[in-house]
Amino acid sequence: MLTQIKLTNFKCFKEETVFPLKKLNLFTGVNGAGKSTLLQVLLLMRQSMEHNTYTHQLVLNDPDGVNLGSFSDVKNQEISITEPIYFEFSIENEHSKNTIRYCLKYLEPEPTVLYIQEITLQPRAFVKPDFSPTYCFCYPINNGNESIYQIRDDDKKNNYVRLYKLTPHVPSLFFTNEMPNYPIEAWQSNSSLAIGTFFYIGEPRLQSGDDLNLEKIHYVSADRIGPRSLHKPKIFQHVGARGENTVYLLYKMAEELVNKQLCLGKDAQTLITQTEAWLGKILNPLTLKINQLGGKVLELLLDDFQPGNVGFGYSSVLPIIVSGLIAKPGEKLIVENPEIHLHPKAQSALIQFLVAVANTGVQVFIESHSDHMLNGIRVAVKEAQISKNEVSIFFHDRPDFKKDVKVTSIKLDEQGELSEYPENFFDEYSNQLFKLV
Repeated sequence: MLTQIKLTNFKCFKEETVFPLKKLNLFTGVNGAGKSTLLQVLLLMRQSMEHNTYTHQLVLNDPDGVNLGSFSDVKNQEISITEPIYFEFSIENEHSKNTIRYCLKYLEPEPTVLYIQEITLQPRAFVKPDFSPTYCFCYPINNGNESIYQIRDDDKKNNYVRLYKLTPHVPSLFFTNEMPNYPIEAWQSNSSLAIGTFFYIGEPRLQSGDDLNLEKIHYVSADRIGPRSLHKPKIFQHVGARGENTVYLLYKMAEELVNKQLCLGKDAQTLITQTEAWLGKILNPLTLKINQLGGKVLELLLDDFQPGNVGFGYSSVLPIIVSGLIAKPGEKLIVENPEIHLHPKAQSALIQFLVAVANTGVQVFIESHSDHMLNGIRVAVKEAQISKNEVSIFFHDRPDFKKDVKVTSIKLDEQGELSEYPENFFDEYSNQLFKLV
């Protein structure tokens, strides 16, 4: 699980800004204060891996992800174009703790990518092999009492570095399949020094899990279009940023079983049945039907009506429910403004669903302006549906648009009480009520 992200020089975050993360993460705050920025970092990594897992750059624009423009758009406006941007990810599971840091720079003439100048890893993954082909060296760099590593491809004059994945194993082998005319090699290192993680480039020979899982992110944006004629998903099955693949996935995966922890009632545990059940719990009970009209055109009916004749709330919440039901443990779910088009009662029910998803091992990220979302999480903590230690709440404020954003991490106690109430933190109801009284 991602336990922390640090951003430096990226968009509104000039100074290093730390986000301690949990199973369920809520981002709130005023407009233009960087709530979406952290989520964009995760999506930027996902779309870059989908574009090319073995790459030396992050792709800033993708129609199925985020479109961030050019390097000038994503660098902090107070730094020069020659200064680097830093992303740092901390990962922890039952086997290991690791920190990965990306140094990203501008590379002419490609303004729409972030060039990966350096990757460092802590703690030490393994020692340098006794012999080294011309591909994929691992160089230790002394940094005080710790050792960090950068991966470089010395076969290319630009010293390109590459995206990589981590596994929870602690073996002493390093694999690479980056050499097209050279067989896959296993480099033996001193196992007593191979501490913390198994680092690989290419496909490993060992069965392993991916701590970061940044290519396995389900994302539902605030700009949801509801069911339409659908596209076939690309590398990883997800509903699409705007929900455009939702009905296609429901049709294709209708009879697949979902996690038992998410199942309502005694009906079948299939995706289509549980989607219908959660729609009924959040809004009103109804039946779902998907008809194939010919070719690849699919029609969704809600109680035999077109979705537009039932209420837009159903189309808005459907991609969220499907994403939560198909997400697997270790993956991530990002939802922007889940409250759109929903009555407060429905919002409270939806947050119960997202809490249940988080409890299956899916790491959930929510951006919201709704106090009903916040209070729903507080109630879930008080009713022991989720532990206070498994929730992170962030409040973003920016009193002066020309200055850095201030991010406050707010904690909960066992009763769902907040550790603090910063100014502008869901206080407008009280402000208006005071004026009326």
